[in-house]
Amino acid sequence: MAERALLGLFAHPDDESRIVGGTLARYAGEGVRVSLVVATRGEAGSCGEPPLCTPEELPRVRERELAEACRILGVREWQLLDYRDGTLADVDRGELTGQLVTAIRRVRPGVVLTFGPEGRTLHADHITVHYAATAAFELAADPMAYPEQGLSAHTASKLYYTTLPESLVHAINWAYPGIPDDQVTVALDVRPWLDQKKRATNEAHRTQAHDQPFANLTEDARWVALSTEYFHLAATHGIEPAAHEEDLFEGIEP
Repeated sequence: MAERALLGLFAHPDDESRIVGGTLARYAGEGVRVSLVVATRGEAGSCGEPPLCTPEELPRVRERELAEACRILGVREWQLLDYRDGTLADVDRGELTGQLVTAIRRVRPGVVLTFGPEGRTLHADHITVHYAATAAFELAADPMAYPEQGLSAHTASKLYYTTLPESLVHAINWAYPGIPDDQVTVALDVRPWLDQKKRATNEAHRTQAHDQPFANLTEDARWVALSTEYFHLAATHGIEPAAHEEDLFEGIEP
């Protein structure tokens, strides 16, 4: 039986924990090979409140924080690319896409996760990763694309965008756009893995812990909102797309 594998493609250390930490922990716990590629070291982020390091030390600190978060969540392997935080919109898009093609061909996942077109918070780095990852999902399957990599083509089965339904956006007065509720393909209840998500978000990513997602809510309400993670099925290869699913691996032959 082929090993099930999932690959997350994100922009900054802590994106993985805040946005899909429960999902990564769930599938890692089920024996899925969970991998991660992060485009930057987050050097434009906070040093903490109060500061835990100097700005010069921050990239190394955030790399260590990512390593600890991955340990908590059960992410088997992770990679940081060498792009500067806050500059992704200005980098060579073909080069970035090629790096993500390399990751897909190396990991050979059935499922790929990345940002939706709104980049969760309209962050330019997130939006750039969205476009590069979407292109890489297709190009990784094309043996004529990036032949200089020396890696065989890989056809991942599913590409999902992380998202929020508009009903939740309105209910919690979230400042950023969601998608119509009927476009949410999968709503994963991650309450059994919420402790791991909390630990990864707050204890591992200590420099960023003061800047909480859904900070306009009370602590209890915030974690209720974060206890479900939402996905839109953006593209498939060899699978008839479904409007609604219970599992990210639904329809993928073992």
